[in-house]
Amino acid sequence: MSSLFGCPPITSFSQNVGSINMTKFVNRFTIATGAICMILAGLLPPIGNFFSSLPESVLGGCTIMMFGTILTIGIEMISKAGFNQRNVTIVALSLTVGIGFTSGTEADIWHIFPQIIQNVFAGNCVAVVFVVSIILSLVLPKDMDIKKIK
Repeated sequence: MSSLFGCPPITSFSQNVGSINMTKFVNRFTIATGAICMILAGLLPPIGNFFSSLPESVLGGCTIMMFGTILTIGIEMISKAGFNQRNVTIVALSLTVGIGFTSGTEADIWHIFPQIIQNVFAGNCVAVVFVVSIILSLVLPKDMDIKKIK
């Protein structure tokens, strides 16, 4: 992703995509300054206390806007790929499995899986969605469109 200043972001976390889309500003110095502030907040309690004193309503508003933007960008990416039967199936199954595993985490179903699977997937439904979408991309046929029989 490029910016007004021609500098790509240092990382591609979805939060960065949302904040860049909201502010329309990308600058390595700004991102590095934010990283230094977070490191100092973790190492120096007074600075950490300053950041933790931000009102929850401010953080909540930013979170709603940022993740709503991320959702919209995701929908835009899906629309650019096309709403064919294969893509819709991959998105629908991936999201449904992700939501199901989120509920499954609350029901404590992970104890039936080996420890390594628990470590990777139990606390992170995004990893489950990622794996399911990759597997579906590899397994589903390229041409799934419904055709009329003549």
